[in-house]
Amino acid sequence: MTPAREQVLFVEGADDREVIYRLCNHYSLDNKRLFAVEDKDGYENVREALQVKPRVLGVKAIGAVVDADEDLAPRWQSLRDALAYSGYTQLPEFPEADGTIIPAQNNLPRIGIWLMPDNQIGGILEDFLQRIIKQGDVLLPVAIESLNGLPERRFKPTYEAKATIHTWLAWQEEPGTPLGMAVSKHYLQADHELAQRFVAWMRRLFIPAPEATVP
Repeated sequence: MTPAREQVLFVEGADDREVIYRLCNHYSLDNKRLFAVEDKDGYENVREALQVKPRVLGVKAIGAVVDADEDLAPRWQSLRDALAYSGYTQLPEFPEADGTIIPAQNNLPRIGIWLMPDNQIGGILEDFLQRIIKQGDVLLPVAIESLNGLPERRFKPTYEAKATIHTWLAWQEEPGTPLGMAVSKHYLQADHELAQRFVAWMRRLFIPAPEATVP
């Protein structure tokens, strides 16, 4: 297998995939050579893939980027259950703040999990993106205030972060810029500490440090 076939990153949707591509480009992380990014069209399909892919011969590393949604704890438990089903026996009780990496075990590949936005709280991709808007941006509070002042909210409360980021993007130099392109156009800060942590997690997962030689 080529490295991109031996290592795969599962994501929930096309926006996740495009944001990851743009962050990889910014940090010169050659994802095309190192790992494939697969859009699984929803959390349940990512979870199912985590039950199946670890058993594929030759796979060395699998990552998953998923939304924590309203409550991080049940989402994390759901992922732990999927990995236990695959045969993993040593699973952390809580996610790591810098992204979880589970070493290879029982002839199963290394696993990495990133829960949007930051592995610590509930949320989605758009919460992550809102966090990497430049500190002190004058339009973000106005976008939030605009949404709060709507006479009728036609979107679910769980979509508030989506509504906020897309409202904010509508007021940029090129209104309606897709989320991934917003990284490339520097509307969003790829150098933000949270983005750096996310990319560092991918590096640790897909470019692991050589194991120490046992004397």
